[in-house]
Amino acid sequence: MVMMTCLALWGTSSAIAATDNSALFTFAGEYQAIDPRSGEVTPSTLKVIPYKKGMEDESNLTEEQLSLRAWVAENTETKEKVYLDRLDNKDSEMSEALKARGWSCVASSHMMLCGGPSGVQPFNGEDFTSKTGWLAILLHSGPLELVKCGAKGCDNKQADPDRQAQDAAPQPNQPNSQSGSIL
Repeated sequence: MVMMTCLALWGTSSAIAATDNSALFTFAGEYQAIDPRSGEVTPSTLKVIPYKKGMEDESNLTEEQLSLRAWVAENTETKEKVYLDRLDNKDSEMSEALKARGWSCVASSHMMLCGGPSGVQPFNGEDFTSKTGWLAILLHSGPLELVKCGAKGCDNKQADPDRQAQDAAPQPNQPNSQSGSIL
């Protein structure tokens, strides 16, 4: 329920931007949100795949906007999609600060999806520390901790913190070799 509510807040508008570091970082996979009140993993699943040209109506997008497009996040229950972009030069100060902490983010106008080492504060001046290394940051709502599911999918059980920390480490992004499959 929390994930569905969060995706409803995200919207599917054009994106604002992500980092050079995100080209070395793979967000591909399935995620579940951790309910901030109970600490339980929610049953809703967010599936993230590499963006490929033609996945959306591109008639209203400029070549510059398309060059930043990197990922597509989809709620597997509602089929709602959010298109995520790499941070551009306008966001270089934030990008460098994230990169210095080992974090990378991609963004739309309503949310950011971030990954990095667990136990690290991703943002300057914030007292939030990620436990899993995966965050969805929602406009007007703040950070939502995510659990990245294993290769066999999500099993709705509490995440293994050691596995989450290992999964959050940056990996080479090879979108052409994934051919639509989820890692």
